[in-house]
Amino acid sequence: MNKKAAELSKDLEYHYLMTSLNASISKHMLDEHFTLVAANSRYYELFGYTKTEYEALYENRPDLFFKDSPEEWKKLNEYVMDAIQSGRNRYDCIMQMKHRNGQKLWIRLIGIFIDEYVEGCQISYSIMMDITDSMQTKIERDAVQDTMPGLVSKYRVTADGYEFLEGNRNYYAFFKQPLSFHKDEIQKHAGLDSLVDMYPAFRRGQSCSFMISPIDQEGKTTYFTVNAQCIYWIGEDPIYMLIYNDITELKAQQQQLEEYNQMLHTLAYSDELTGGYNRRKFEQDAAECVSGAPEGSYCMLWLNLQKFKAINDTAGADLGDATLVYIHNAIRKHLEKNEFTARIYSDNFVILMKNNESMEARIQKMIEDVNSYNRDSEYKYYLTFTIGVYRIADPHMPITYCEDRAHAARKSAETKINEYYTLNYYTDSVFQKMLYDKKLENRMQDALKNQEFKIYLQPKFSIKKQAFTGAEALIRWDDPKQGVQPPDTFIPLFEANGFIVQIDYFVFEEVCKLIKSWISAGWEPVKVSVNMSRRHFSSPGFMDFYVRTSEKYEIPKQYLEIELTETMVFESPEAFAKIVQRIHDAGFSCSLDDFGSGYSTLSTLKDLDVDAIKLDKSFFTAEQMNNTKENIIVENILDMSKALEMVSIAEGIETDEQKEFLYRTSCDLIQGYVFSKPVPPDDFNELVYGNCSEPKAI
Repeated sequence: MNKKAAELSKDLEYHYLMTSLNASISKHMLDEHFTLVAANSRYYELFGYTKTEYEALYENRPDLFFKDSPEEWKKLNEYVMDAIQSGRNRYDCIMQMKHRNGQKLWIRLIGIFIDEYVEGCQISYSIMMDITDSMQTKIERDAVQDTMPGLVSKYRVTADGYEFLEGNRNYYAFFKQPLSFHKDEIQKHAGLDSLVDMYPAFRRGQSCSFMISPIDQEGKTTYFTVNAQCIYWIGEDPIYMLIYNDITELKAQQQQLEEYNQMLHTLAYSDELTGGYNRRKFEQDAAECVSGAPEGSYCMLWLNLQKFKAINDTAGADLGDATLVYIHNAIRKHLEKNEFTARIYSDNFVILMKNNESMEARIQKMIEDVNSYNRDSEYKYYLTFTIGVYRIADPHMPITYCEDRAHAARKSAETKINEYYTLNYYTDSVFQKMLYDKKLENRMQDALKNQEFKIYLQPKFSIKKQAFTGAEALIRWDDPKQGVQPPDTFIPLFEANGFIVQIDYFVFEEVCKLIKSWISAGWEPVKVSVNMSRRHFSSPGFMDFYVRTSEKYEIPKQYLEIELTETMVFESPEAFAKIVQRIHDAGFSCSLDDFGSGYSTLSTLKDLDVDAIKLDKSFFTAEQMNNTKENIIVENILDMSKALEMVSIAEGIETDEQKEFLYRTSCDLIQGYVFSKPVPPDDFNELVYGNCSEPKAI
């Protein structure tokens, strides 16, 4: 074929391509503008232009045509460059191109590179087909398939608001009717506030996710998460497919979880009884408040309700609890902003109060109001308190330290007395006592391990036998640096911190060892009494150690006696009776110490199943025994105990006059300095058994 024939054939092929296919065919130079060289009429019709209009607007430069769609222009360039660099002679892509009416069309573009050059640039043919309908169908189908089944709707987002187009069956089942919203009236519709905030994003055609909470036909709030995707455009308005996911049940679960978390918060920070602050919450808020205030702005108060156990025992635990709630609420009514209170445990309360001149007056008014419930009652029962006050000088001191100081002040002797309360301030002497107690606490375990604690015995003298027939075992602390310390310097502390239980065990075992040594020496043992703290009684097996130890050393139980204090009787008579029974069941005798020191009366003797009573030294205040009334009371107690077959012991006897008086009564045993002070075991052996090599019967 000659050159002329070839050119004719090529022209015929080009003409056929441009006119025969029902598709947009265009010819472009591969330059920076993708310059249009030629195109069939379908090219211009596809975008709503005539050839003249297109050329006038865009100067045959597709880069100008894509001026409002830079991302699509960039995508086209990337497809072309990728095909060229990969050595391919064609490319195939799907793009969005804007119609003259503003609608964005989905276009499939196939580009073919040919071996033709114009002005030095290679030529590419582009074939474009409108696939908008099929793409809309695909997008809608994908949106439905990729989201949980439920309500589906289609909206057009206009300059005025949200225009409803269509919805599925579930949509109409819930909403009953199509809902369109003017942008200025959306807030009138319950639960649709998020549509106001999302409107600008909707107008831009962005994918959106949000939550709505419309009211259903039964008047209940329903919760939906909504996924909205722009599927096409009509002019400047995006068309959205909305998929609704009903999360009402999930929201209910979340609500339950929030309520559960709130319950946990309440448990963590509230007192179960009063409903107010517990210790943790009090200390958190108090610390925050004090640390942000000037020095000396606050004081810490520790309140203890006196004789609360008597309320519980006589009126019942329910009334006891109600009393504590009443006190807590009464205190709260007197608190100002940034002041707090909490029941710290049992019948003890702490208060963070502003430290100013009116503080004492406020405390007095508060306690008076606590007692206002019975002002008009014929039979009054006053709620009385001991109160400790610590003025907080260092705002950065840990709140627990402040509480400790207020607690220590409450127990100090420097008091201001009112008919309803005693008020004690924390002082340097209280501080020194705290330091001393802390020092003892730091040393007490090592002291027990290092055998610094020693037992002493105070003999009991039998009036009938005119001989020592018993003893009380007592404890002393033989400090390597300070020497022998009397019990009143450490026993109250040990009672408070619970170490007294170990001390009681130590004393009992040492007594068993001592009696064992008497038996081994062939001496007739005397009965030794040991004190038992109330701290033991919280354990159901509180007698196990005593039984086990006495059996370990093979001590007949007739030589051992357990002493209980009188105060236990009146704290709970029923509990006291059970304790005595447990002691008897274990095979030990039981004595009541300090009888008459508190609230004992002659009538209480008949209710006590103890084996012995010890008259408190308060009955013997007259050293010459010249108090007739006192003498009559003593004689009657001794006679009654004799009639009840109880052994009577008079302790604290220091003068011959007291001794001679007791000789004339029915008293069984005398214990006191008139015969001997408490002495170490060796001295006791010398006093009772002497130096004889032969056993001495008592």
